[in-house]
Amino acid sequence: MIIGIAGTLGAGKGTVVEYLKQEGFLHYSSSGRLKEILEERGLLSDRPHLSALADELLQTYQGGVLEASYKKAQAEGAKNYILESIHRLSELEFMRSIGAIIIGVDAETNVRYERSVRRQEGEKDNVTYDEFLSHIEREENGKGEGTPNIRAVLEQADFVLNNNGTLAELHQQIDEILQKISPANNPAS
Repeated sequence: MIIGIAGTLGAGKGTVVEYLKQEGFLHYSSSGRLKEILEERGLLSDRPHLSALADELLQTYQGGVLEASYKKAQAEGAKNYILESIHRLSELEFMRSIGAIIIGVDAETNVRYERSVRRQEGEKDNVTYDEFLSHIEREENGKGEGTPNIRAVLEQADFVLNNNGTLAELHQQIDEILQKISPANNPAS
């Protein structure tokens, strides 16, 4: 089973991934791979560089960095795994073409900003609230083909988690999804 993760900035994609890993899923991180490439090139791993590199990879692969991660998972013989993070409709189309189940993650803007500031994962989280809002506008509400448009991806997700509450509430939502998508509950799988 392949699960594709999409989510707004700071909504808790990583938290969802960590829980799914505890449930036996392998994880192939898009941002991790992008950061490796940026490091090799001597560039910062900030949002503008990450986004530009993702655009570049879309010129090579239909599914961009997700497709590169998919090929790696296939080569490693992975069966149950996560590909994250889906930012563009073209990436969503690729994920659908490989039979992935798409799970979105969202939360209120102020909650997401507070989480981003707390986690401090490098340059991308070292921003003011106004800068955070600017990143939201660019990445969540993109215009034009191939640009980040996380909101459009969430609209087409199979499931969307609301992560405004507690960790226990988030885990309960994930468990409910896993129950619904479990091959044991889907004879056609």
